[in-house]
Amino acid sequence: MKYILIPTDFSESARNASEFGIELAKLLNLPIKFLHSIQTPIDWSKLNKQDENKYPESKAKINNAKEQLKSLEKKAEDKQVEAEHTLIFNTGMQELNNYVNPENYELVIMGTHGTKGFQKILGSNTQKLIRQSKVPVLAIKHKFNISNLNKILIATDLKEESQSAFQHIIKILGNLNTEKNLIYINTPYNFKEYEEIENLMSNFLKNCGVKNIKTQSLSANNEARGIGMAINKIKPDLFTSITHQRSGLDTIFSPSITEEIINNYDIPVLSINREI
Repeated sequence: MKYILIPTDFSESARNASEFGIELAKLLNLPIKFLHSIQTPIDWSKLNKQDENKYPESKAKINNAKEQLKSLEKKAEDKQVEAEHTLIFNTGMQELNNYVNPENYELVIMGTHGTKGFQKILGSNTQKLIRQSKVPVLAIKHKFNISNLNKILIATDLKEESQSAFQHIIKILGNLNTEKNLIYINTPYNFKEYEEIENLMSNFLKNCGVKNIKTQSLSANNEARGIGMAINKIKPDLFTSITHQRSGLDTIFSPSITEEIINNYDIPVLSINREI
């Protein structure tokens, strides 16, 4: 069975992500793995117990982290959610990306800090994780009660290359009793007429085997502005973006747009990279 991975630095935003993750894991019937990374002056994993005493500050920091991880496990188990934890050392972002294997994890849930957007967590920048992760990443900025999750907005370019990622989103969120909205942003550099968009949406959903989802399109000067308009109009409780890198004049939802949404809106944001 795959896990929901919750990296944590034990900050307030990380606690918000953990609490939301526990509730979501319960609804999805998935186990959780809490992950924390500590920077140590030497390779701690190779030290014997006696040599650990030569580094009292690091040892105290590690023991404190273990206690906090065990506390998170207990919170999950009190909600009847299976949980475990992993403590890693001196892990850079590239190593973390390698750790987040899609064969082991269904979803990553991370906290972001206040209105400043992404800050350092696990000793690296979470912005890189959302750009490079092979697993969908759900970013939580503020405390959010999952019982208030009633409406989801999903943005995509309706291209064939995005179908697999869209199906993955539906797999993760499909069992939630929520209203789901699919939005297409019609931009000047890749303008489409109404009937063409309607046909694209119909074929996209048919090919993905998805029903019972509301659809609409909005015209805007660019994707970021259009998504902002859609969020203000639909007022979703969670925004989801299928991201990929800019290529020529194709309609795109680049990771930078997802980061802009996280910085400017308080709702949780789920990002899945179709190219990795």
